[in-house]
Amino acid sequence: MNTKLTLSMDESVIERAKQAARARNTSVSAMLAGLVRGLDALDHSRGADFIGPLTRAATGLVELGPGSADADLLGDALWERYGGAG
Repeated sequence: MNTKLTLSMDESVIERAKQAARARNTSVSAMLAGLVRGLDALDHSRGADFIGPLTRAATGLVELGPGSADADLLGDALWERYGGAG
């Protein structure tokens, strides 16, 4: 059930919110509701094993061989990109 809410804020903020909503083909109300839902998701405790959506999407793209370390992978990538110093 939707309930009406009246907010007070600077005119420039209101105008910017309207522009952003138009650009996203939505209403200011729907945009604000999405923002609040996003904040709610951030407020949930994430624990040490939390994996964000970008990290989750990238998981498995690179496989390290046995005995390889992250630092080795980084070093190899930097060497490939920039070559030797000097």
